[in-house]
Amino acid sequence: MFKRFYQKISSPKRVLFYRDLQRYSGGHQKVADYFEHVSSSNSFLPCISFSDASRWDEFNPWQGKSVVEYRPADYDYVFLAGLDWRKYLAAERPQNQPLINLIQHVRHADPAEDVFEYLGQRAIRICVSQQVADAIQNTGKVSGPVFTIPNGVDLPELSLAKTYDLVILGIKQPELAAAIDDRLGALGLRVLLVNQQVPRKQWFESLAASRIAVLLPNITEGFYLPALEAMNYCDLVVVPDCIGNRGFCKEGQNCLMPAYDLESILENVMQALRLLQNEHVLTVFKCEMSETLHAHSLVKERTAFLTLLADVEKIWQM
Repeated sequence: MFKRFYQKISSPKRVLFYRDLQRYSGGHQKVADYFEHVSSSNSFLPCISFSDASRWDEFNPWQGKSVVEYRPADYDYVFLAGLDWRKYLAAERPQNQPLINLIQHVRHADPAEDVFEYLGQRAIRICVSQQVADAIQNTGKVSGPVFTIPNGVDLPELSLAKTYDLVILGIKQPELAAAIDDRLGALGLRVLLVNQQVPRKQWFESLAASRIAVLLPNITEGFYLPALEAMNYCDLVVVPDCIGNRGFCKEGQNCLMPAYDLESILENVMQALRLLQNEHVLTVFKCEMSETLHAHSLVKERTAFLTLLADVEKIWQM
């Protein structure tokens, strides 16, 4: 007679995400990365709900994914970012439900910002940089534990001819970008100006076809992913300090960091053009950029998050 042995298999924990995706941004992309992190584990099942106003074109990273109704009470955990709190707090929800809150900008620490008030809501907070973590903890308003998981990237391999001397990313500073374009174009340089949103693939191709990237972030950012993307594809990167990039952008090592004004940026661009002629210095910069990218891989981000997610129940009691 054979004995039958049954192994109890627990169902995966269900994690609810939400997006109001009317305009593509790096913030939406990073939430999509975290969605995929959850999806990669057999222990968890991610589900996503969208606002009625969300777009469903090539700019939506969830194209092809199943969409659910937003009912937090049906899920084990809820993942929140930005103003997702509004949707969550207005919904029927269970008491003491573990919440994971991704904080992607130092503006969360500014009392004048619409996201500041939610720091008092209890949650497990994941900050995309130490600068963000320091900013929110310095408010004294945070309810719940705070962790830092630096942003990571996983970028496609591209091999394109360098048809441009430089590319300018000016979506967040269009007037300054246009002024830089005018001044450099007058010098006979081959300049590609990106002043409106383009699909990620097109943006990566623009970088891969350019020797220098001139990046114009907001005055403050939580991390600033385009700097990592540019380090992957370009020979040199020019990007001003925006607080959130201080953890990985190192002046004179893996990038040039001018003061945030037209003349300073132009001066750094001219310096970058000279550096392109110095093979030794260029090699050092490229090695530093490669090490930076290795330290900020999407695999490392995923491993750190899934390790945290496995201990959510224990962390929630902290």
